[in-house]
Amino acid sequence: MFDLKNEVLLNEELVIQWRRTLHAMPELGSDLPKTENFICERLTEMGIPYRRYSNGGISAVIEGNGPGKTIAFRADMDALPVREETGLPFASTNGAMHACGHDAHVAMLLGAAKILSSHTEAFTGKVVLIFQPAEETTGGAKTMVEEGCLTDPKVDRFISFHIGRIFKDVPNGCIGVKKGSMMASISAFYVTVHGVGGHGACPHECVDPILVSCEMIQSLQKLVSRELNPVHGAAVTVGMISGGKVENVIPDEVQFMGTVRALTQEDAAHLKERITTMLPRIAEANRATADVRYVSYYPSTENDPDVTEFLKNCAEKVVGKENVVDIAEPTTGTEDVSYYIRTVPGSFGILGSWKAHDDGKVYPHHNAKFHLDESTFKVGTELYVQCALDYCQ
Repeated sequence: MFDLKNEVLLNEELVIQWRRTLHAMPELGSDLPKTENFICERLTEMGIPYRRYSNGGISAVIEGNGPGKTIAFRADMDALPVREETGLPFASTNGAMHACGHDAHVAMLLGAAKILSSHTEAFTGKVVLIFQPAEETTGGAKTMVEEGCLTDPKVDRFISFHIGRIFKDVPNGCIGVKKGSMMASISAFYVTVHGVGGHGACPHECVDPILVSCEMIQSLQKLVSRELNPVHGAAVTVGMISGGKVENVIPDEVQFMGTVRALTQEDAAHLKERITTMLPRIAEANRATADVRYVSYYPSTENDPDVTEFLKNCAEKVVGKENVVDIAEPTTGTEDVSYYIRTVPGSFGILGSWKAHDDGKVYPHHNAKFHLDESTFKVGTELYVQCALDYCQ
């Protein structure tokens, strides 16, 4: 068996340089030609075959020294429409920014690929590398799963993790894991309430869509507080309402929209059913009508307990038991990694990583001054390799 920690250290500067190159050329959604070419060039240099997907995704397979089990790892590739303000020498200048750490995800997975492809004698079976677009927009994971990234070859276990400070109880350089509910599902609703407009001095001659909308929005808040188990965690938020133009005219219609988050698919289904049936009935009871459009985006991320225990054991080998954190509470943030974990047993972890800006502040994900600690990248690279070696034997 080769010395894994030494191999990781030998490749540390290369991984950092790869990340800086990617950071300087961020691209959005599924339109990632430079990022895709960069990844394919690195895979070709390593002698790793790969395939392309209709949305720009890439998967690659590293063959071990004989038949065996298959494990898959995933790195998302897309950036955000944020104008960077870090002042870093490799900062982007094109109006987009890797403000969520996806550049580091790609670099760390490529680092793991380089080590594994150089030591195929150390494991059996296959290691599948998934480079996914559109995590921040349309859910690129769904397309890649539908097009066979987990079935050709058939994947037995899936592992991924996110870098940064998503969970503040995971210190810098440490690894966080959580069994069960990890991140929420996300849905959205778009409502148009149709009333009868008229003079504000004669409300009895009108059907006021503003008043009807207020009743609807108040009723939405009761769904979480009175219909869901309070220990599950969910949120229904109305983020936009628009209706009327002047103070003395009751408008004909009002529009509002909002987001729905739930930590279990059962609660997500309940909220969808209640919102789509309740709001039209409230409108009808008030002599109005309502058009309700409900869109379900990413499902909740619910980690497999056995795979999470496996990930935890591997993490302890990488950073020591004292630096592995059992995350206490899930988050109502969301991630399309859930599509993989709902298809094969899997787990999604956290690699704590952040660095203060020049002003001394640590800025969150999606901020123009978001900054990672490059010294933590070697932890991510080693964790992927350790998972492959422990599972594929």
